[in-house]
Amino acid sequence: MQGLPLVQVKNVSKSFAGVQALKDVSFQINRGERLTLVGENGSGKSTIIKLIAGVYPFESGEIEIDGNSYRQISPKTAIDAGIQVIYQDFSLFPNLTVAENLAFNANLADGNWRMDWKKTEQIAEEALAKIGVSIPLDEMAGNLSAADRQLIAIAKALLKNTTLIIMDEPTTALTRKEVENLLAIVDDLKSQGISTVFVSHKLEEVLTVSDRIVVLRNGELITEKPIESLTRSSIVEAMSGIELNEAKPQRKKKPAHQGYALETSVHRRT
Repeated sequence: MQGLPLVQVKNVSKSFAGVQALKDVSFQINRGERLTLVGENGSGKSTIIKLIAGVYPFESGEIEIDGNSYRQISPKTAIDAGIQVIYQDFSLFPNLTVAENLAFNANLADGNWRMDWKKTEQIAEEALAKIGVSIPLDEMAGNLSAADRQLIAIAKALLKNTTLIIMDEPTTALTRKEVENLLAIVDDLKSQGISTVFVSHKLEEVLTVSDRIVVLRNGELITEKPIESLTRSSIVEAMSGIELNEAKPQRKKKPAHQGYALETSVHRRT
């Protein structure tokens, strides 16, 4: 993660119908790192990833990708720069097979409306091999579990010259084992020098998967720190604006017996 950051968001603001969604937000995504973007509902998480992906225009500020500065980004610009976003619906065609979904863009680019099944299966096999998984190529995507559809979406993203994969709430519908498998794939992507951004509010996963954390609250950047310098409590405080003070256990006298009580005070930050 030496040298120039892969992506730098600089003083970016965005509003919708007069409501400020993001206000002067700045942070960076380093090369080959696992960054997690956290915040409560309405904090601006989805908005910022759509700005980076070119889905929304931003009103002020700039975004640098691989050293190139942009005042506006189109989806094509983001994809050409190696940025892929996997949304919660995975953007797959449920009525197409695994192979057809994986090879769809390549076949479309060729302009050949007659399906080359041998080439399609080859593309699909190579895509799945990149993340070390095996899924029946002739299975309809709509019949697969959420975990398998997500794996297909990741494999499809890697067919491009991808340098950054952003995953929007990727573990919402997954079991614990499926989450563990996904996190292992994220670790493997890191070893390949591919950056990942997790958008999540599950603290257990945040603490496990992250090299750094960016916390947004009410459209503003609250903190951007390495995971080593944060705790569960400090993340909750940054997300909510509520300060948690935990006192040491103190002995309390009771008529029948003596026990310990943990005193916790909560203070709203102003």
